[in-house]
Amino acid sequence: MSKLLNEYDYAAVHAQAQELMKKRKHLKRSAVEKYMKYFNDKCAKSKIETEKAKNAVPGGIQHNLANNHPFALAIEKADGPYLYDIDGNRYIDFLCAGGPTILGNNWPAVRDAAINQIRENGPVSGLYSVYERELAELIKKYYPTVELFRALGSGTEADIIAIRLARAFTGKKHIIRFSGGYHGWSDQLVYNDGCTTEAMKNGVPAECFQNTHEVPINDVEALEAMIKKYENEGGVAAFIMEAVGQDSGAVPTTKEYHKAARELCDKYGMLLIYDEVVTGFRLGMGGAQSIFGTSPDLTVFGKIIGGGYAGSGGIGGRKEIMSMLTAGVDASDNIKVKVGGTMTANPLTSLAGITVIKELERLNVHDALDKASDYFMRGIADLSEKYDVPAIIYHHSSILHIDVSGVQHVPYCIDSKDPQFQSQLEDAYMNYIEFSMALAAEGLIIANGGKTYLPYGSIDILDDALAVYERVFSQYE
Repeated sequence: MSKLLNEYDYAAVHAQAQELMKKRKHLKRSAVEKYMKYFNDKCAKSKIETEKAKNAVPGGIQHNLANNHPFALAIEKADGPYLYDIDGNRYIDFLCAGGPTILGNNWPAVRDAAINQIRENGPVSGLYSVYERELAELIKKYYPTVELFRALGSGTEADIIAIRLARAFTGKKHIIRFSGGYHGWSDQLVYNDGCTTEAMKNGVPAECFQNTHEVPINDVEALEAMIKKYENEGGVAAFIMEAVGQDSGAVPTTKEYHKAARELCDKYGMLLIYDEVVTGFRLGMGGAQSIFGTSPDLTVFGKIIGGGYAGSGGIGGRKEIMSMLTAGVDASDNIKVKVGGTMTANPLTSLAGITVIKELERLNVHDALDKASDYFMRGIADLSEKYDVPAIIYHHSSILHIDVSGVQHVPYCIDSKDPQFQSQLEDAYMNYIEFSMALAAEGLIIANGGKTYLPYGSIDILDDALAVYERVFSQYE
């Protein structure tokens, strides 16, 4: 029913999404009931913990990755390829904390470096450490477009500074993004007119959106039209894009689109910003830009450059742009862009990031992951065919797309005014969350219905993971 697709062939992905809309299958109701019973019986402590948390934490969870169906699992141990919950259940970890634990959980070299740092020096001083320079030099080594690097506390912070820098450098005010792209939780970047709910606007003044605009993904003509629209109304400062497409490539970009975006930015005097929070050091040592062969003016980093430790993010790019940044208050130069952050570039996170990057190089991790991901995804395609389950199947290296719902493709396949739009969206969403529920009950964790990452430490248990997927696929009708 499905085959392994080329991750850069958007036309083929889109065609498969349309086919999925017509022939989407669902878990048997008996299977759903079985899996619900698993959670209620085998994850009883997690259920109690989730209810207790609601008395102290809004909604009971604090990260969207934990928003599992039917309730959040309380994890007490992460080790190697596995996660363990407070009920003693073991799960294969294909969530990888949203991507950053590329080596595997609690990787010995990273763990030992962190423990030694805490024991000998403590996690943070608020002052300069040599690890700041060493991390920046490593990033510069693998990203030729990064002439200077500035660490920040998160990907959201880095995206905020990226668009601030773009406006300061170009003297223009508008920002363009593609529909469905994710660039953190700042007021100017959180909302997508076409791909998020009205609730995303709550608490954000409407004027925060007036200079941020979106265009359909892979539509070069729409991008140029939007640039022209605002050329005489303050101009466009930058086009910011998730490097492999919407939601880590769930709706992928084409190589031609990247080339065209670079040309348009040059033509109209605007900056090209790559958000590589997920793809940086995961797709390869040089990230997505090394694959596309393009040169963004600014690159946003996160996740892996902190080695899976908190306070991980940063921005790098051309020296003439990055030199506009200053830490704290600098009264001597009013053209500087002010940026701060007490926990930014803390020694613990910086050292963890340095250690991970060196391990990636030492172990030639990406070559191994590329081969393993291809093997695994061909196995998934075979299972889709064996059980006649329509799916969209492809991978950006170790970022795996195994989509049996098509929920993120609904806006691209059906007009929002079509009577079928809402029913398709609702049906796809339930399919989406039940898929991840089934996988968890069978012993494998991904994000709620979607994000799936392969860690280096799981290469030896790929057949175990395929067995989990087979048990789930066999329950569809």
